[in-house]
Amino acid sequence: MYILTKTNKKIIISIIIFGIIMFLCEFILHFFTKNTQLLNNFFINLYISTIFFTTISMGTLLFLGIQNVSKSGWSIIINPIMEKISSFIPYGSVIIFLIILLNINNSLHIFNWMDYDICNIKSKKYDEIICNKYLFLNKPFFLIRNIIYLLGCNYFYIKIKKKLRILNTSFSKKKYNNLNLISLFYIIFFSISSILMSWDWIMSLNPHWASTLFGWYFFSSFMTSSISMITIFSIFLNRKYNFFLFNKSHLHDLGTYLFSSSLLWSYFWYSQFLLYWYGNIPEEIIYFFKREKLYYGIHFWILIPNFIIPFLFLISSKNKTNYKVVLFVSFNILIGHYIDIYNLIAPELIEKLTFDLYQVSPICLIGGLFFYILLHNFNNKKINNTTNHPFFKESKNYNNTNL
Repeated sequence: MYILTKTNKKIIISIIIFGIIMFLCEFILHFFTKNTQLLNNFFINLYISTIFFTTISMGTLLFLGIQNVSKSGWSIIINPIMEKISSFIPYGSVIIFLIILLNINNSLHIFNWMDYDICNIKSKKYDEIICNKYLFLNKPFFLIRNIIYLLGCNYFYIKIKKKLRILNTSFSKKKYNNLNLISLFYIIFFSISSILMSWDWIMSLNPHWASTLFGWYFFSSFMTSSISMITIFSIFLNRKYNFFLFNKSHLHDLGTYLFSSSLLWSYFWYSQFLLYWYGNIPEEIIYFFKREKLYYGIHFWILIPNFIIPFLFLISSKNKTNYKVVLFVSFNILIGHYIDIYNLIAPELIEKLTFDLYQVSPICLIGGLFFYILLHNFNNKKINNTTNHPFFKESKNYNNTNL
């Protein structure tokens, strides 16, 4: 199977080059105008794009781990797809880690609590609330935590990938149990670390605000995006590259996951909004006031792509087996959840909603890199390489009797 054709390669590389050129233009403008905010805005958007695509890969690996531990038979044929989508984890981790290092040495200013004067009682920037959180929000501990998150995810990605390939070469009960065990450890690790990631990567951008639901809200967001990406690649391979083992029963199950995960995200969105509205506590509702004032109520508009469209289009079982409908909803969800991640991060750092080439360039740069790596990993590799798996025949002949 050769997916990264010369045409596809040219298109993706052109997108990446466009992102690099825009970055260089922004850097040159920064050099001549001394406008530090200009360059900072680029890295803010780069940070948003990197978190979006990296968490999709992490969430996909989690979804694969859940299928392994639950011993699901229906999903075996799409296991290689999930493995390939997870392959961006090492690259995204490096970019996130570099951005964190640039903030720690004060080259970037995304995390305002890292400013030394924040806890200097003699400084005008002194902030008592942030200082009271110093035991958690301090540079050494922040760096150590992030090293653990990123190294942990990379370790489990490499181990699961290795176990899968060994199992696909020759099956044994011991190898199968080892795969399930390492998948279980990843589920436990990521269930805890993903909540801490959401606090560190997003909620700490505004240390004055806190939400007990935020970790689960963020988790549901990138899990929905991950399932959308799995669905898009499964349909793409089925339609364009003769991935005939993928049938309407598999599509129906992925559509069901899309539908349920969208409802879960909507539940957390509503729960957070309702509690804040009911409590009417100033340090909590500022989260919504800021987005209402600066971003024109974007937190309400995101309900359309993330809840209303998936609900209306996927509530029918018939629609869940329609390739065009499920593909449309999957793309819609990806766009909607990118806006959601943008809504979580940008209002804390950028004072005005803008849409220009300099804002699009980080998406092109990271998104292009993401798809280049994924398509490159599909090249010359059999997608149906799970024939030694004990549930392969069940997955191959899978037929949902409810359809």
